[in-house]
Amino acid sequence: MQHTKGRTGEVLKKKWKNKVMHGQYIRNTDRQLISEEDTFLWLSKGDLKAEAESEIVVAQDQAFNMKYVTKILHPEMDSKCRLYQQHDETMDHIVSACPILAKEEYVKWHDKMSAQIHFDICKEIGVQLDKKHWYEHVPNSIVTNQGGKVTILWNQQVQTDRTISNNKPDIIIRDNEKRTCMLIDVAIPGNRNVIKKEAEKILKYKDITIEPPGHTPSGGKHKM
Repeated sequence: MQHTKGRTGEVLKKKWKNKVMHGQYIRNTDRQLISEEDTFLWLSKGDLKAEAESEIVVAQDQAFNMKYVTKILHPEMDSKCRLYQQHDETMDHIVSACPILAKEEYVKWHDKMSAQIHFDICKEIGVQLDKKHWYEHVPNSIVTNQGGKVTILWNQQVQTDRTISNNKPDIIIRDNEKRTCMLIDVAIPGNRNVIKKEAEKILKYKDITIEPPGHTPSGGKHKM
């Protein structure tokens, strides 16, 4: 039974991937070595209403009524982004690549996602929170868990002896006993740019991670 189910799933996935437009999302997920299990975990939790799930799936399938989609059906139509006239108005462009939206909307998305990560970390290590839901959470600059073993810094500069331009990750988790720091810098790229963005982040904070012990707030090792 399990074997048959697995084979059926593979057949359906292949059909999905072979669709020129609707298959873009799953093709990019495979190409970027992104975990399918983690990517689609939200579908199995039942946290969202059916209408919300439906809209997300439609967006993933590039099936919203974007100008690029309209041009496929009506070749005489203009396909350029109505905000930024130099690129096709696709779903990928709108959610992760439009220079106009990058100035404000993408910053809001980034800050909200960073706040959720901060909220989850605080819950995990035992920091007392005054809000029940992540979307109500406003991170404090510095919080420490009960017992003082772990400190979380939010949007704080890392003080170093030498000048380092990229010294302000979104979140720093400092283990006060092991004298180590974990640097977290959030990005929300389109799924076709995940590997590229991860490499950019690692390179961006390379100088901090090799800073000698004692030259940073933790006085210890760092990792991204």
